[in-house]
Amino acid sequence: MASVVGPRRAWSRAILWKIRNRSALAGNKKRVHHITTRLRLQRHHAQQTKKRNLKREHVDPFGNSGLEVKLRKLVPGAQKLDPCCLLDETADYIKCLATQVEVMRTLVDLYSTI
Repeated sequence: MASVVGPRRAWSRAILWKIRNRSALAGNKKRVHHITTRLRLQRHHAQQTKKRNLKREHVDPFGNSGLEVKLRKLVPGAQKLDPCCLLDETADYIKCLATQVEVMRTLVDLYSTI
């Protein structure tokens, strides 16, 4: 779905970037192992920090609401968007996800009758 939308939207650029990087890393297993080890360590460190800062979990230093922070985590590529563009990107992302669900349902219906 991201390739259909193309680079017009921030969320599709973020997803396409992840796909390209994933395929580039697949050929180099040693590098992948190094990156996954580093990610595990970062996740462990983040969990330890989260335990220490439970009260400040949804505090944004820029004064944004906690809901906006949660929305930025859900929509790919939305970290650097202003609030108006964030809502526009979110609406487009939801529309594309709904279309993707419909396509998958159609495929399931098609193959279940065979």
